Amino acid sequence: MTDETLQPLRTNRLSLSARAQQYLLSLIENGTYEPGEQLPSQADLAAQLGISRPTLREALLNLEQDGIIIRKHGVGTFIAPGYGERLESGLERLESVLQLAARQGMQPQCTALHIEVMPADEEVATRLEVPEDTEVTHVRRVITVEGKPVAYMHDIVPTSFLAPPDIDEKFAGSVLDLLRQRGKPVLAQAVADIVALTARPPLLEKLSVKRCQALLLLEEILLDEEGTIVDFSRNYFVPQFFRFHVIRS
Repeated sequence: MTDETLQPLRTNRLSLSARAQQYLLSLIENGTYEPGEQLPSQADLAAQLGISRPTLREALLNLEQDGIIIRKHGVGTFIAPGYGERLESGLERLESVLQLAARQGMQPQCTALHIEVMPADEEVATRLEVPEDTEVTHVRRVITVEGKPVAYMHDIVPTSFLAPPDIDEKFAGSVLDLLRQRGKPVLAQAVADIVALTARPPLLEKLSVKRCQALLLLEEILLDEEGTIVDFSRNYFVPQFFRFHVIRS
C-alpha cells in the first residue's frame, strides 16, 4: 500500500454504496492497494470513508461479485491476487483469447478438452440457422493461465465446417484460430453479446469459483464472407482475469 490517505466521499448523484465501490476501485487501480494485499478492517475502512458499515458492506459485496476482492471469513478482505493480470480486450476486434493473452505476454493452456458430435436441437439449429438434426461438433474446454482457470468455452460448429478429426493434439484452445488456420470458410465477422451472470453448477467446479460469483458470458456467432453462420459459442470468463471494452466512434 502507498502512503496515500483515504478521504471521505464527496456528494454526487450516485448512491453512497456505489460511490464507495467506485472510490475503492480507483484506489486499487492506482496502486494504493496491490493484488493480494489486505484491506483495513470494515470498521476502520468505513470510518476513513465517512460511511456506515452496512453501506461499506454493500460496496464490498459488489466488488467481490466482480472478482476484484476476496473476503475470507474471520480473516479479512483482500485484493484478488490475479487482479493486476487481467486480460483486456476491445470487443471490436475479431481476436481469440489466445491471441489476446499472447499480446499481453501470457501463455494460456487448454485443459479438460471434450469433443463430441450431436444432432442440432431446436435452440442450436436456430442459433446456427440450420435444419434440426444437422450434425454439429461441440468443443468444450477450460482455459487456464499459470494454472488458474480463467474461462470455460463451448463452441458449436456444423461438421461441414469442423469435424472431430480436424481437432488434433496441436489444438491450443481457440476454434476461431483453428478455422482461420484452415482457411475455409473465410471468416469475416463476429456478432457478440456480453452479459453478467452468477456462477452455478457445473461452472463452479470448472472455473474454481464460489457459488453465485459473478461471471461474464460472451455469446458469439462467427460468419463467413457470404454471411453464413459458421460457429456459435458460449464463453464464460472470470472477471478477475478479464476486462472487455468497446470503442465507439
